[in-house]
Amino acid sequence: MASIYKNSKAKTDLMDLYDEKLKALQIDYTNIDVNTKFGKTRIVKTGKTNGKKIVIFHGYNAGAPITLEAIKDILDKYCFYVIETIGQATKSEETIINIKDDSFALWANEVLEKLEIQKVNVIGISYGAFIVEKLMVYNPERIDKCVLVVPSGIVNGNIWESTKKLTFPLIRWNITKKEKHLKSFLSAFAHIEDEFLYKMLSLIMKGVKLDTRIPKLLKSKEVENFTAPVYVIAAKDDVYFPGEKIAARSKELFLNLKEVHLLENSKHMPSKNTYPIIQQKLMEWIN
Repeated sequence: MASIYKNSKAKTDLMDLYDEKLKALQIDYTNIDVNTKFGKTRIVKTGKTNGKKIVIFHGYNAGAPITLEAIKDILDKYCFYVIETIGQATKSEETIINIKDDSFALWANEVLEKLEIQKVNVIGISYGAFIVEKLMVYNPERIDKCVLVVPSGIVNGNIWESTKKLTFPLIRWNITKKEKHLKSFLSAFAHIEDEFLYKMLSLIMKGVKLDTRIPKLLKSKEVENFTAPVYVIAAKDDVYFPGEKIAARSKELFLNLKEVHLLENSKHMPSKNTYPIIQQKLMEWIN
């Protein structure tokens, strides 16, 4: 199996950074590894042992540490399972999964089976929302309540905005390898004044063979049998999935949409000052 990393040092550096971040959170957690037909999958379990269960599918290459940082202050209220996506820069295997068929749904369903979780509250963040959408279509009965955060698979961004803010800086960086162009690219979707985040994203850009496949947009007919409540958090300044467009399309897609909350002055990767808002919304909706 070919590695998703450009070299062994890139993998070591990213996994060291992963461990450093998880340790810095100063939380109690348990690592669970389950074998699936797609390969070993890492789940990080944390929070209130007997609390209401919430399963999280994280953003692209984000992993558990950066995901848990955003909800650290409500870990004492729920039992969280962060399922680390196969084929990304996580502690799961590097198997690349087909995004066009039901593979992601089969993988997610198998992981939940191994965890002995039948029906559960689910959060999907960015790329993780695409995985949740696959599960909605394949096995809607698995999901009790669904929260989609800056979700992929709902809308696409404006082509000109994406080209100007993402494509051009990325091309300049690929040609020159100058840090200022990398910063320009990363700052289009993330608040890179966060030192850890900038370091992690830089390592990913420099050391990971990025998956450029674009998830297909969800269709209304695919979720017409999905009856669980749906809640959405979108970011107004999201260059990938603009908040206003997410809000409008979500109303068309989900007959059971309960609420869309738009984060003001927020890029695709929410800044730390939005974490209290996200936590408050999760508590309102899950409770």
